[in-house]
Amino acid sequence: MIREVDLVDYYLPPFMQKYKEPIAALKAEEPEFQLIWKAADRVLYNHFISTADEYGISRFEKLLGIFPSSEDTIESRRERVQSRWFKSIPYTLKTLINKLVTLCGDRDFTIKADFSESYTMILNVSLSIFGQVDELNEVLSYMIPQNIVVKVNNTLNYEQSASIFEAGATVESKLFTITSQTEKEHELTGYVRSGSVVTTTIQRTIN
Repeated sequence: MIREVDLVDYYLPPFMQKYKEPIAALKAEEPEFQLIWKAADRVLYNHFISTADEYGISRFEKLLGIFPSSEDTIESRRERVQSRWFKSIPYTLKTLINKLVTLCGDRDFTIKADFSESYTMILNVSLSIFGQVDELNEVLSYMIPQNIVVKVNNTLNYEQSASIFEAGATVESKLFTITSQTEKEHELTGYVRSGSVVTTTIQRTIN
């Protein structure tokens, strides 16, 4: 964590804090100390795969001989490095399960193995991050013996939602014919424009 740098309170005696010159000098140096603390924190974080930034992950990838693709994200690269960094033997079923926990995280996975007759293993996983399927194939390639057939089912669950917008309107149009003593007729006319609406037209004659 980046420390708060306050050179005036820490290093300037109280009787000197009433002078503006030393305070201004120390305030001008504080940004440089903040950069130093930030660089020190970055070095510390890059010692661990879980907290390393892109530069730190690239260093781990160089050590492991991993070449990321342009579609990889920092999280997919981190999981690949973490999966290949922790390699231990013997490669037992328990070791494979621990490796899958590292790869899948808190996602569910199931293993159904039959090593007595058919020498098959059915693995059900749910991997959605780019590169996880390739990393799973890499793990299975060196941990599973050649005489065991592995069937992998990767199930992705997605929730889809959509919105339907429906509009309706009711338009009422009235036509009046008004006559007077002069027996002249005046007609009120107008326009009714509708599209997929309910309209009602009323015509009345007033004498």
